[in-house]
Amino acid sequence: MIRRSMLLPALLAFAVAFAQPDAAAGAAGAAATSQHAAQAEQRFAKLVEEYTRGAFAFHPGWATSWGAHEYDSILGDRSRAGIDREIARLRKAIAETKRIDPALLSDSTRIDYDLFQRTAEGNLFDLTEIRRWENDPSSYDYSEAIFALVARSFAPPETRLRSVIARLRQVPRLFQSAKANLKNPPAMFTQFAAEDFEGSIEFLDREVPAAFASVTDPALRLEYESAKQTAAEATRDYVRWLREELLPRSNGSFILGSERYRKKLHYDEMVDLPLDSLLRVGARELKRLEARYEAAAMKIDPSVGPDELVERMRRDHPAADSVIPYVIGLLEDIRSYCISSGFITVPSEVRCTVRPTPSFSASRSFASLDSPGPLETKATEAYYNITLPDSSWDSTRVEQHLQGFSRWMLPTTSVHEAYPGHYVHFLYGKRAPSLVRKTMGCGSFAEGWGLYVEEALVDHGYRREDPRAEFGMLRWALVRACRLQVGIRVHTAGMTMDQAIEYFMEHAHMERANAEREAYRAAFDPTYLVYTLGALQIRKLRDDVARAEGPAFDLARFHARMLSQGSLPVALLRRILLHDSGPTL
Repeated sequence: MIRRSMLLPALLAFAVAFAQPDAAAGAAGAAATSQHAAQAEQRFAKLVEEYTRGAFAFHPGWATSWGAHEYDSILGDRSRAGIDREIARLRKAIAETKRIDPALLSDSTRIDYDLFQRTAEGNLFDLTEIRRWENDPSSYDYSEAIFALVARSFAPPETRLRSVIARLRQVPRLFQSAKANLKNPPAMFTQFAAEDFEGSIEFLDREVPAAFASVTDPALRLEYESAKQTAAEATRDYVRWLREELLPRSNGSFILGSERYRKKLHYDEMVDLPLDSLLRVGARELKRLEARYEAAAMKIDPSVGPDELVERMRRDHPAADSVIPYVIGLLEDIRSYCISSGFITVPSEVRCTVRPTPSFSASRSFASLDSPGPLETKATEAYYNITLPDSSWDSTRVEQHLQGFSRWMLPTTSVHEAYPGHYVHFLYGKRAPSLVRKTMGCGSFAEGWGLYVEEALVDHGYRREDPRAEFGMLRWALVRACRLQVGIRVHTAGMTMDQAIEYFMEHAHMERANAEREAYRAAFDPTYLVYTLGALQIRKLRDDVARAEGPAFDLARFHARMLSQGSLPVALLRRILLHDSGPTL
C-alpha cells in the first residue's frame, strides 16, 4: 500500500510536470493580487492617518480630550474660509476612500473602511446640510476646549495653563467668525446660547483659577488674568450681540424634517429603518416598559401608585457625608456580581476612583464617568465623579440635591456609568484593533450599551430580591424610551414643544420642570433616541448570537467581544459576530 505521506508529494510532482504553465500563471496572478491587496491596505492606513490629523486640527478641543496633545494651544478656525477648507478636506477624503477597492481589503479592514467612509460622509453632511455653524450660536462655545485642558493632568499644570492662555487669546477671533457666519437661527437657540455664554465667564473667573491653584509663577498667573480678561470681554460683547442684534432676527426652525433626520441616522448610526417603523418598534418598547414599571410598583407596595412611590424613593438617600462611601461599596458589590454571575469579565483590577466632582466641573454633571481619551498615555486614570451639595447651600437645597442620590436609583446610575457600563467599556475599548475603531464610532452603541446593561443586569439576577432597584431602573428607562418617540415626532411629525412636555409627563411620570428640559433637548439633540435605539439593537444582537451559537453561547464572552471593537454600529458588529448583514432591529 502506498502511504498517504508518499502519495501527496507524488501527486504534486505530477501536477507540476503536466500543468506547469497554468500553475505559473496562477502563482503570478496570486502574487499580483496579494501585492494589490497590500497596496490597498497601505493606502487606506495612510488615508486614515491623514484624515485623523485633519480632524484634530479642525476640532482641537476634541483632540485634547482624546489624548492628541499636539493641538492643545489651538482653538480652531471657524471662519467661513476655514469651514470651506474643512468641507473640501472631507470631500477629498471621501473621494480617496472611493478610489480604494474594498474587495482588496481584509475582512477586518473592510469594517474600518465602512465605518471611516460613513463617518467622513456624516461630518460632511453636518457641515453642508445641518449647518450648525450657520444656525446655532452655541456651536462657537470655547469652554469645552478650555475644560479639556483643566480636567486631566496629562502635563504639568504650568504647561496646561499656557495652553489655556493661548486658546483664550483666540476667543475674539472665534466670535468674529460667529457674527459673520450666523444667519437665521431658531430663537430658542439664540436665547439658550446667551445664557450659556454668561456661564462661561463665571467658569473663567472661578473654576479655571481653582483648577490651577498650584501654579505659583506670578508672571504666568498675570498672563492668565490678561488672557481671561480678553476672552471675557469678547464673550460679553457676543452675549450682547446675541440678545440685541441676532435675537430679533432669529426666526429659523430647528426642525430637521424627515429627509435630514433619516440621513443623520444613516450616517451617524448606520440605521436605515423607515421612521414609521422605528416609531412602532419604540412604541412597543415603551408599552413593555410601562407595564413592567407598574408591576414593579405593585411588588413594592400595592396600596399606592407609582407617583407616590417616586416621592418615597427620593426621600431614601444617604446623608451628604455618606454618599461617597456608599457609592464605593455599591461599585464593589456590582463589580463582584458581574464577575461571579458570568455577566462579564472585568479586564482589569484597576478600579475607577470615586471622588467628589472637582469644583471646576461641578456645575456640569451630577454623577458621571471621567475616563481618558483613547489616545491618552499620561493621565490614564478614570474617575466616577459624584457632585456633592455645596457647603453654602441651605438645608432645603441640600435635601433637593441629595434626592438625586436615592438608594433606589444609585445602582442604576452606577451600572450605567461604571460597572458594567461606561467604565468597563473604556477598559475593553483600549483593545480596539485599529485607529479607526479607537477614534470613530456611534452614540447608539456607547449609550445603548449603558442603557442595555441597566436592565440586562437586573434580568440576570442582580438585586433580584429588591424590587426598588428594578423600579429605579425602569423610571429612567421610560425617559429614554420617550426620547425616541419625541425626537422623531418633533423633527418629522409636527409634535410641538408643549406636546413633547406633556408626553414626558404622561409616559415617563416626570414633573413639569424635568419634562421641559427633556423636551427642549430634542431641539438641540435630535437623535437623543440613541439610548433606546442602541439598547434594542444590542438586545437583538445578543439573542441572535445566542440562537446561532446554541449551547456554546457564553454571555460574558459575547459582551467582551462587542466591547473590544470600540463603539461600532451594531450593523458592523453583526458582520463580525454573525457574518451577516441582517436587520439590527
